[in-house]
Amino acid sequence: MSINKKAYIVPHTHWDREWYFSTEESQVLLVFTMKQMLDELELDDNLPCFVLDGQSVMLEDYLSVMPDETSRVKRLIESGRLLVGPWYTQTDQCVVHGESQIRNLLWGCRDAERFGHVMKIGYVPDSFGQSEQLPQLLQHFTIDKCVFWRGIWEGICPNTEFVWRAPNGSKVTTAVLEFGYSAFQGMKPMDDHLDAIDQKMSQRFWPSNREHFLFMGGHDQKPWQSETAAAVDAANTVRPHQYQLGTFEDYFSVTCSGDLEEVQSEMLYGKYSRIHRGIYSTRYDIKKLNSDVENLLINQLEPLLTVANSFGLRYPYGLMEKNWKQLMQSHAHDSIGGCNTDSVNAQVKARITSVKENAERLKDITLKQLADASTKSLDDEFVLVFNPLPYTRDAYVEVELVLPTRAFTLNDNGELIPIEYITCEEVDINAIVQDPTTLGDERFRTWYRHRVVTNVKQLPACGYRNLRVEKLKDSTFVSTVATCPESNDAVIENRKLKVSVDQKGRVALTHISSGQHWENALLLVDGGDDGDNYDFSAPYQDHLVTFEAKPDGVSVERGELHTAIHILYTAVLPKNLDERADKVCSTVQGLELTLMLMKDSDQLEISASIDNQVEEHRLQLHINGGFMKAESIADQPIGLIRRGDDAEALSVWKEQNWTSAPVPIYPMQSVVSGETKIGGLAVMTDGIREYQQYPESIAITLFRSVGYVGKPDLQYRPGRLSGLPDASPDSQLKGIMTFKLALYPFDGNAFEAGLCQRVKTWLTQPIMLYNGVVQRFMIAPPQIDAPNAFSLFDYQHPTLTVSAIKVCEDDDKAIIVRYFNDSNKHTTLGQLPSGWQIDIADGMERAIESASENTEVAPQGMMALRLERQL
Repeated sequence: MSINKKAYIVPHTHWDREWYFSTEESQVLLVFTMKQMLDELELDDNLPCFVLDGQSVMLEDYLSVMPDETSRVKRLIESGRLLVGPWYTQTDQCVVHGESQIRNLLWGCRDAERFGHVMKIGYVPDSFGQSEQLPQLLQHFTIDKCVFWRGIWEGICPNTEFVWRAPNGSKVTTAVLEFGYSAFQGMKPMDDHLDAIDQKMSQRFWPSNREHFLFMGGHDQKPWQSETAAAVDAANTVRPHQYQLGTFEDYFSVTCSGDLEEVQSEMLYGKYSRIHRGIYSTRYDIKKLNSDVENLLINQLEPLLTVANSFGLRYPYGLMEKNWKQLMQSHAHDSIGGCNTDSVNAQVKARITSVKENAERLKDITLKQLADASTKSLDDEFVLVFNPLPYTRDAYVEVELVLPTRAFTLNDNGELIPIEYITCEEVDINAIVQDPTTLGDERFRTWYRHRVVTNVKQLPACGYRNLRVEKLKDSTFVSTVATCPESNDAVIENRKLKVSVDQKGRVALTHISSGQHWENALLLVDGGDDGDNYDFSAPYQDHLVTFEAKPDGVSVERGELHTAIHILYTAVLPKNLDERADKVCSTVQGLELTLMLMKDSDQLEISASIDNQVEEHRLQLHINGGFMKAESIADQPIGLIRRGDDAEALSVWKEQNWTSAPVPIYPMQSVVSGETKIGGLAVMTDGIREYQQYPESIAITLFRSVGYVGKPDLQYRPGRLSGLPDASPDSQLKGIMTFKLALYPFDGNAFEAGLCQRVKTWLTQPIMLYNGVVQRFMIAPPQIDAPNAFSLFDYQHPTLTVSAIKVCEDDDKAIIVRYFNDSNKHTTLGQLPSGWQIDIADGMERAIESASENTEVAPQGMMALRLERQL
């Protein structure tokens, strides 16, 4: 027999928890599939292993309804035959937060460890793109091997096995699933399977020559065929090639023992498998909600709980595990991608909403406990302002108070601080207080809900301060903001920026210190979208429309703390693709845009609102930055990445019959920038995850509107449809949507501009609680003591951005603080906070070695520190 080729077949199932079916439906199927698989592993010693799709959530789903199977499952995992982890769910790597991906690995590994064994392979069979930083994320959890399918082509590497290097130097030995995760699908005659494998080894995609091939033995939600092991053994005596049921380690041992090429790249190319870059902007409503909840958990709640824990308020491990796991159940590629049926997308949205409600109440009650404990010896009323960042900062904060007067002051350590009103409206106090009788006669007075902005100076690092509230007589109420229309160009400026808007809504921006000036800096462009929930695809006959300001639609608002220009834009748009093809514009579409400068701020705040009434279209905000090249620098799960316009791939995709066009549509976390001759212009986004690289601009995709889960024969994705041909009217996103962005001009190189630290600060707003009469829930008085002001620790580094501050999962006396270096230079930790034992920790939050001021963090590298109080 010829043994020049050998197929290594790894038994598995690929398990989408939801897609065109619900989680509840898949759980029923899982019960039967798992029972059959456990039987096979126990009955057939020739079956070496079975891979549970790299995600431990399958164990939770199964054992939650089959708890009597726990010991059986544990025995098979301990033996290394049922392979679980390292992920909790098959997370998307492009549109969820980097910390969410770390927590996904954390909980996947923790759950697998509880059962006795973690599969130490970074298995990613179906994620729609692989982050450049995946090797570093895996190495953070001491995982040194990776297997993935989508995103690579020979323009990146000519081989399917290579050493994949992250920008910081972390490396993982990697094998590409050349034939996907379903080459040996299951539920067919064995000869059909083996014939298909022989054909694939002979007529393969990849250009390089080799003798060993990796095949996954399984498919979506399919059970294992019991006759497989015997059939494979028999095939070795009658067929021209060799076949082996084995593990990933078996394959790596024969293919990756010699020298392998090193590769540094993200994997976002659809030559051999569709990559679905359109999911970055599908269902903006779900993307924004998820981003809000990630910011709530990471940027607010975890630091708050960490400070409260330091005073003896017990850390709520159970609630936080529930919140994180429930959120991560919506982070799988289909779920957060939005490429599901409408009914499933509704469940995804509801699941994220439930996490938000739980986390918001946990935040409120923790703030209330802290506020009561820190002011219980004082008679007045206070606003507690909490700074979640590990450095002292000045911040503009929005405060809401319900008072029986129309006027009040805020006193900060004996000084009155400026207040600027947003709104002041009458409220029925009896309708919003849980027990109005506690107010006595005060409940019969007129009460007011105040929303104001104030500037708090020198907020303590990872800590708080209380502002005293003093009620004033109603006659002293004065609104400090005035708005008036502008008949000429509207101009606002401070010492750092100048902004002007003409009567057509064209925006000019000047960076005063550097002299950089941008004419027509922002442009709102609407175009058709002939794609589906998976992919944007330009219509074969498109018609682009630019928004302009309505007559008398520009007004200026001037206050003591801020100035703003309000622009009412309008465009007459095609109602759908049919009208767009005929260049018929029948629908008047409005959009409100506000440009705001805070006093002394060096960035321009942008907010927008639209009541979408149009179908099958995409709205982009073009940033016309006068950039030197068609290149962008954007953030990714760790640090920054430089990207171009994909000219090489675009020049060959049709000729080489790629599965989809490599249009330069890219994911980002929250910031993207372009460079000019003396600096650049960055745009920060809150919950917007996609941009497109154009020759003259960078365009932020605000949202796109489509009507089907999958469609065939798209211009940018020829051939079969992806998913199912189900209508998804909810994905048209009819109704009101809001967007929040900011423009930041900078000097010098983008990698030295501190972009990640800036966007972290922008997204991490201080949180506050007015400790007055209006509280959502009545809670018992605090059993802890806390000072009136407090800082847990203070550590700011010029090139290190804080990623997380949290209590350690295994020790409530230890704190995990994770940082990354977004520059292209090595840096040392420098002076560390005093009074702490500080160690470097791995992804499991276990100490590895002591940290010192000379400890180096590599360029684009991440480091977790474990802090414990010194006695």
